Amino acid sequence: MIGGSPCTHWSIAQTKNRETEASGIGWELFLNYRIARDKYHPDYFLYENNKSMSPAIRAQITAELGVEPVLINSALVSAQNRQRLYWVGKREPDGTYSQIRVEQPEDRGILLRGILESGVCWREKGYALTASNHSATAEDMIARRQRNGAAEPIRIGTIENDAKKQDFDSQQYRVYSPDGKSVTLCGNGGGVGAKTGLYAVPVPVNETVEGKAQCLRATYYKDGIRNMVGNTVDRKTCVAMPVGMAAGPKSILVVTDAGKSVPVYEVRNGKIAIKGKEYPIKLTDGFYIIRKLTVTECKRLQTVPDTYTFPVSDTQAYKMLGNGWTVDVIAHIMSHFDGLTEEPVEVLSMYDGMSCGHIALDKLGVDVTAYYATEIDKYAIQTTQHNFPDTVQLGDAFQVRDEEWRPRRAEEAE
Repeated sequence: MIGGSPCTHWSIAQTKNRETEASGIGWELFLNYRIARDKYHPDYFLYENNKSMSPAIRAQITAELGVEPVLINSALVSAQNRQRLYWVGKREPDGTYSQIRVEQPEDRGILLRGILESGVCWREKGYALTASNHSATAEDMIARRQRNGAAEPIRIGTIENDAKKQDFDSQQYRVYSPDGKSVTLCGNGGGVGAKTGLYAVPVPVNETVEGKAQCLRATYYKDGIRNMVGNTVDRKTCVAMPVGMAAGPKSILVVTDAGKSVPVYEVRNGKIAIKGKEYPIKLTDGFYIIRKLTVTECKRLQTVPDTYTFPVSDTQAYKMLGNGWTVDVIAHIMSHFDGLTEEPVEVLSMYDGMSCGHIALDKLGVDVTAYYATEIDKYAIQTTQHNFPDTVQLGDAFQVRDEEWRPRRAEEAE
């Protein structure tokens, strides 16, 4: 049995009415998991939730499930900082559950630049990856030990903010380097970079003449801007028009071969100009596209295979990925379940979302004979059924409180 009840009500990101005690809707959602476990009697269980919950809730969950949680940061197996708590247990012959000791995954040293579909990373700044060490030797130290990765993304600047909220330092306005870890994906709404963060991607420029950029070439795809090199694009179909040629940093528009214009910003002397105002930024002089991550890049942050398909809008895909699990962390934990690959397995997934648990089981080579899922989001259900058509959708998780409840197929229920 696997699952993670929605953490919205417990997270520190909840600025109003955050629940800090074991009561309220967040707690009731968790209780659905515990009730289902007690009725389903799984051989193994895995429960996940946000690290930022209050100590009181964490302690009560531990008491209810009977095992201590392990804290794992997804940064060890991916390019994303994502700290989550995992309660993992095994059923004993007497029906009680004992702790499964899960060691930390090996650090794979994956950085954000390694999962980008496009863009060029700049080594001069990209290797200065620590948040706490700003000494003159930091760049060399990180360059020699880059396989260890960086624990946090580099924040290299801030783009324009609402004129009425200049002092509000929101995530959606911060700009990061692709040579660090990404920020945590978010399943909530919000504009600019609220869902994925903003990242500065250099644009290759052939040459400059009298301070003006020559033609910057790019081609546009639904999943983002891909820089083109060589002579593969007709210069007549993609023209870069410098804007505002006064001294100092400038904004430039690039016209893609699909007829779409995207802004390209020039960094000069450590400053970037956006909408006529200059901002300090820690980037080498040059031209940059500042963009959100694509859906494919976000899949890679969650270690979801590129072949996984979203038959829904990008907006819904971003939401599902932000609410989903880092698949390789889940696979690492479940690899501690004895005999998992030796015999067929039946699975109950609570709050299944896009079925990241099923993806993890597939990565481990598990023979899944039945996969039951509680989920109410229509887009998540549509996506799951597209990728795993044999999934048995059970509906609302609160049904587990019915006296006669047990996971079963529709034909069994009849």
